[in-house]
Amino acid sequence: MKDAVKSHKKHEDNTHAVCKKMQGLIPRYLSGSLTLHEAREFTEHLKNCSVCRDEIEISYLLEEGITRAENGETIDLHTDLEDMLNETEDTIQYLTQYNTAVHLFEGTAVFVLCACAFLLFMI
Repeated sequence: MKDAVKSHKKHEDNTHAVCKKMQGLIPRYLSGSLTLHEAREFTEHLKNCSVCRDEIEISYLLEEGITRAENGETIDLHTDLEDMLNETEDTIQYLTQYNTAVHLFEGTAVFVLCACAFLLFMI
């Protein structure tokens, strides 16, 4: 029984540490300055963590809501934030595919160069 309690406590500590890390990324996410890896990790975490989801909603509301209120604009927190998160996921998918294509191109170029060098030395 003690092992189960220790295991549960360790899981809670790890979850808390991950949430703390993700909540620390919120300002950089809202400013658009996360790396591809950070953005992927951040958006995946938000899908499963209501605590961090609430934190980003509050931060987004404070940042965007105040600015828009000052400009006389309205804000639909849920829709606007969902659009932002969906756009981030689309960008992550695009950049991942782009990076894969670049790596394939680089690999092909190296292979061709090696083949050319081999043929030159054979002559």
